[in-house]
Amino acid sequence: MTAPSPSEAVLISWVSVNHWAGPLIPAIKDLKGALGARVRTVYLCYRDVSGEEGRREREAFEETVKTLKSELKPHCPQIIYRPWKTSAVPTDHDEIRKFAEEVLLRIRQEHPVDLLVIHLSPGTPAMHAVWLTLASTGFLPGPVKLIQTSDQRALDSGKPPVQIVDFRLDTVLRRYSQARPYYTQDADDGQVWNLGAVKSRALKDTLETLRKWAPLRIPVLLLGERGTGKTTLANCLRAMSPFQKQRDDEWPTVVCGQFRTNPQLARSELFGHAKGAFTGASEKRIGLLEKADGDTIFFDEIADIDRDTQRLLIAAMEGRGFHPLGDPKLVRPTFRVVCATNRTLAELRNDCLDPDFFDRLAILVLTVPPLRDCTEDIPVAWAKVLARATVTAALRPAGWEHFAIHQDLLAQITQHPLPGNFRDLQRVAFHLLAEINAGSSDEVAVETAICALRDEHGDDLGEFSPRFPADFDARLAEFRRRWFDAAMREGRGNIAEAARLLGIPRETLKHHVSKDTAGRGGKRRAAILPSNS
Repeated sequence: MTAPSPSEAVLISWVSVNHWAGPLIPAIKDLKGALGARVRTVYLCYRDVSGEEGRREREAFEETVKTLKSELKPHCPQIIYRPWKTSAVPTDHDEIRKFAEEVLLRIRQEHPVDLLVIHLSPGTPAMHAVWLTLASTGFLPGPVKLIQTSDQRALDSGKPPVQIVDFRLDTVLRRYSQARPYYTQDADDGQVWNLGAVKSRALKDTLETLRKWAPLRIPVLLLGERGTGKTTLANCLRAMSPFQKQRDDEWPTVVCGQFRTNPQLARSELFGHAKGAFTGASEKRIGLLEKADGDTIFFDEIADIDRDTQRLLIAAMEGRGFHPLGDPKLVRPTFRVVCATNRTLAELRNDCLDPDFFDRLAILVLTVPPLRDCTEDIPVAWAKVLARATVTAALRPAGWEHFAIHQDLLAQITQHPLPGNFRDLQRVAFHLLAEINAGSSDEVAVETAICALRDEHGDDLGEFSPRFPADFDARLAEFRRRWFDAAMREGRGNIAEAARLLGIPRETLKHHVSKDTAGRGGKRRAAILPSNS
């Protein structure tokens, strides 16, 4: 679902030491006409240094605020200041960049869906260059615009008071932010991570591996728990690689689950068909593989494709080509394959994939880290999920943005194991929006949202309160039994599926369950283990 165009804007600017509010007033007054968005908040950045230089900076800030309130009353936007406490000179690009990155990411967290307008006119040339670079390379997610205001000379020459600066650089971040896989899930639209703000070692290592392998046109197999953002990493790999068509639109994605009960559909979707190839084929269809010529194609849950189709894919991947259904013409597209699954490598090798197909896919196998291994990145991810949830739910209750940076909520989310990963964040967001819209207090809204995780996944490790003396073996056995029971229910009595959900070998699960059953006199065997297990 596409987010609606922002009707309100956030203006970000350095304070002009020489001109004070002069460049800001036309920006605020005329932005509605230039961008169709009203400025509701202004962030003013200035250098907080000692000595005479610092006095001039603070005086300029104070006079700027005073003039804005006087000139723009009664509709002056909210003014928030962001002092740069530093001893660096105002021409030090690297130090300016560090401050600017922190400020922009913080503002985006506070305003997840608003249009951020960066004003280039005030400040030193080094400050202009940093704003321009960060805004034009894709560092900052969400809607962003660059503007500059005209001085008197520019106005006299016929320039408008506010000019939109259309300056874009072709970078990995920009390509990543503009492209999306053709089919996506609600919890992973291909952009759940802000690549410009990654902090955790686990995610940094994963991205570094992708960078190393991006130039090679070989298959990549992404493994990971459900909801870890595998589609996003596939999108990232494509953005880093030369195997992409230069276009800002959706790229070929195959949701393999749709083919579980209809292998014929898989052949038609992937390889295409001629008109009249089968009943209902009223016109020619170009397959996804042919559309992916010169690009990357992503197979989501590759284990769901039947083995006959897998063997046909081998020839296509190796460049030997294929015939669309009912068409004698041989088609030989060139593409890169990226696959994802939440199955284990052992399951893929032994149960799901044809051995020859597996060998060709498993050249690079990359495990996507779960959210609990990327806790430093959860605050930024949460802000994105919450903003997207307002679009999916078609609901933006007053004050919802505050919860993007709510410290207590973030602390509880970060401490939770989040077995559903981004799907858990999405669940929290929906429950939170419902409570805010119903007029609940912040405390009730947060507690209700976090309880959605506990209700879904049972025990909350954060509520662990030991009591002594304790029968440790008995407590451990009970904890294990409850997880085994839950996994068997989820797997509908299939012990292999239950073992997969728990991430343990099938024989290990059978051993523990048999041991538990024996200790209880065999009374629970029918409930926990099918007779043929």
